[in-house]
Amino acid sequence: MKLNIDVSGVQFFCTRGAEARTDRDTGVPRIDRETGLPLWQVQVAALDATGGEVLAVTVAGEPSVSVGQMVAIEGLVAIPWSQGDRSGVAYRAASIRACGTPLPGRSSSSSSSGGKVA
Repeated sequence: MKLNIDVSGVQFFCTRGAEARTDRDTGVPRIDRETGLPLWQVQVAALDATGGEVLAVTVAGEPSVSVGQMVAIEGLVAIPWSQGDRSGVAYRAASIRACGTPLPGRSSSSSSSGGKVA
């Protein structure tokens, strides 16, 4: 079951650059069944009047976002999962796009290299 999340009144900030989702056993990129695009995961901080949370959000296609940048997330859904004695919630979005400037000294290339700046 997918649960739609109302993101009105929520600000999102990229806290870790986009990373390709891969199969744990083979290392092959995971592909979205509907679009055929590779899946990417972006860590964001969600902030509203009640406080903040850090979420890892999966999206089809590589988003062009940088650490520290405000981002807009469209079509955010929560997908509860359970596997054996483990359970959790996965987050998926239709799109993640930049809507602000990144922190000074940061670029999309520095965030995709694990956040290390040369």
